[in-house]
Amino acid sequence: MAGTHAAHCPVNVLAAFALVAVSYLIGSIPVAQLVARYTKNIDLREVGSGNVGASNVWQSVERWLVVPVGLAQIGQGLAGVMLARFTDQGGGVQALCGIAAVTAHDWNPWLGFTGGRGIGQTIGVLLGLTWPSLGVFIAVSLVGVAIGWIPQFVALALFAAPFGEVFFGDSAAAAWGAFALAVIAMVKRVLGNARPGAELARPDVWLSRLVYDRDGRDRDAWVRRGLPHRSARKRD
Repeated sequence: MAGTHAAHCPVNVLAAFALVAVSYLIGSIPVAQLVARYTKNIDLREVGSGNVGASNVWQSVERWLVVPVGLAQIGQGLAGVMLARFTDQGGGVQALCGIAAVTAHDWNPWLGFTGGRGIGQTIGVLLGLTWPSLGVFIAVSLVGVAIGWIPQFVALALFAAPFGEVFFGDSAAAAWGAFALAVIAMVKRVLGNARPGAELARPDVWLSRLVYDRDGRDRDAWVRRGLPHRSARKRD
């Protein structure tokens, strides 16, 4: 029996690595950037929030496109988790596949390691990995939508999500995976896609990015950046 286990273990490890790599490649497809380029010839990194994601498509391209882009990004996060599940991989590998997809989106190798916040992909990962965490994330985020504190409550929702699995689930791997996704999202939020301008004080920018998810408190000016002839969109 020991010999049989030793013979199969390397195969399982190789399969896990292959699934993580495939998940990374799926997550690296820059859906929002491709849509913006082919519909309006816009580089999302240079307009609006600079975020390569569905929210900037809404602000800077066309509102209706947020639906297909958002669904595609959710699918990117879900795909790797489901591939791992269908190939009988455990919760740890499923979580790693989801993390790989989000990381590839946030620091996209095809876009010079710039990208988005990975919220759509994170929703997809939670959808496949842990329903309780997804439920907590959605509930807390909706409170933020209702009171108009979306960036703050999305951050709170990300870190509250793992407790959904802790209290209502039974997978430690899923809980830790949800926590890792929260950390990745906040690191990306603070780092952004570019260094702050020389005219901006660094500590203030880091704090503004952390709390408001932008380089300054003037949201209208931020979402109109690079779009002088477009009116400000409604809140994300």
